[in-house]
Amino acid sequence: MRYWYVSINNSYKHRGSNVRSVQMKHGHSIVELSEEATPKEIDNCKLVYLGRGWWNDKHVQDNCNNYTGVVT
Repeated sequence: MRYWYVSINNSYKHRGSNVRSVQMKHGHSIVELSEEATPKEIDNCKLVYLGRGWWNDKHVQDNCNNYTGVVT
């Protein structure tokens, strides 16, 4: 299972061991982590939690659409 976040200020550049992928989009980044983000990462990168699971899970997609306004 993965933890999904959106960086609402498109500033997630960290390449730590728990980062699985970062998809840079216009105005935001989709971040896939193997572990939960730390409070410091959440604050510094303006991360919003999308959910835990796989990218195609409905709750992750719904939350992504709510925060980014982009249908994936």
